[in-house]
Amino acid sequence: MDLAFLKKVDLVREFTVQELKAFSSKLRTVKYKEDEFLIEENKDSDKLFILYKGEVVISKKMTMIDDQEKIDKTFISLNSEDHAFFGEIGLLGLHKRTATCKTKTECTLYTIDHKDFMSICKTNPEIGFKMLLEIARKLSRLLDRTNEDVLKLTTALCYALKS
Repeated sequence: MDLAFLKKVDLVREFTVQELKAFSSKLRTVKYKEDEFLIEENKDSDKLFILYKGEVVISKKMTMIDDQEKIDKTFISLNSEDHAFFGEIGLLGLHKRTATCKTKTECTLYTIDHKDFMSICKTNPEIGFKMLLEIARKLSRLLDRTNEDVLKLTTALCYALKS
């Protein structure tokens, strides 16, 4: 486990060395080939991922006008230099995923599931608190961005309907 890399990930940036070691002991290292699904939209999962090596794309299905055709719309592309974590909702329990995450290149990721997260929270509540606080911060940023996007789309729709 690359502790120097993990220390740069927002999720665990505030951890002490001891907390980082305790957390990393619960992580699994998983390798994926190019074009493999990590997360599939609307499927249940309870895992959080930390991208260690490679590149992934996160997309969401868009329903087209005829309501039958659905196309994937890529929202973000992440690589190991981003020190990214995703799938955080899974740590709260088995939930349907809101987006799809697929490998763009061969990838190495660290994962932790709900059961192991809860185990850490019981033995070291400080770790759980710090992780949940960072997850709340990330979700707050995403909600702010979503609100801005909704406002822009609503404004554009109003102008389009006026014309």
